[in-house]
Amino acid sequence: MSDAVSSRRGAKGDDGPASASRALGARIRALRQSRGMTLTQVAVQAELSHSFLSQVERGLERMSMTSLFRVAQALGTTQQALLTDDADAAPRGAGSFHVFRASEATPLDAGGSPMRVLARDHPRFVPMVMSGTFTEDLWWVHDEEEFVYVLEGRLVVVLDTDEFALEAGDAVYYQGGIRHRWRTEPGESVQVLTVKEGSAGAH
Repeated sequence: MSDAVSSRRGAKGDDGPASASRALGARIRALRQSRGMTLTQVAVQAELSHSFLSQVERGLERMSMTSLFRVAQALGTTQQALLTDDADAAPRGAGSFHVFRASEATPLDAGGSPMRVLARDHPRFVPMVMSGTFTEDLWWVHDEEEFVYVLEGRLVVVLDTDEFALEAGDAVYYQGGIRHRWRTEPGESVQVLTVKEGSAGAH
């Protein structure tokens, strides 16, 4: 069975970071063009340089989660949709599935933290594993509900005016519309599993 899965996935080509970067860039370019927007218009709204966004669309540069968030907002979509939507994928039927190997990677650094997206093709929910350090220099606000589970280390989650220190095994869930940010203490790193509503489940 595992050979059959590998064969079906292998038919789509290389799943490495370079291939993933090109796929993400192609999604951004296709959506931008469908919106009738120029590179400059999206770059200005996302607070990025025209040249950087051009490189991203060609798969030659990688974006942080902050940059992807701003690009998604400029295009009227979500990070999850840009990360997982596959225009060439066949519609998902009952019983469809994907197997994700430990060696698979994504082209994002999540602000300096490696990230793996464990979903594709318009999922209802998007699980992601992120590790490294986080700073609270940006407030995040999105419509999607989110669940965060700490796998290793310690993470401080700030929900509006409330602050929670989460240890390994702790978790937090919050509804969409709540402004939030994460941070790790100086010299510490963390690994977390997050689950957000995807393009098929967002309100």
